[in-house]
Amino acid sequence: MTKRPTPKKRREKSRGRTQYAVYEQKQLRKLENRRNSPYAVAAEPKGKEEKLLKGITRIKA
Repeated sequence: MTKRPTPKKRREKSRGRTQYAVYEQKQLRKLENRRNSPYAVAAEPKGKEEKLLKGITRIKA
């Protein structure tokens, strides 16, 4: 006769929420560290020229 498997511990329902909170903390810390880094520079927005062209509706001759 085979042995019965050992009963597993029941996982609490709020586990997912705590995992997400830990993930959020890590992300915030990473962003703050990047912002406070001496190598951090203000990044220029991408596609600035394209947006300027889209803003022009009339061209005066």
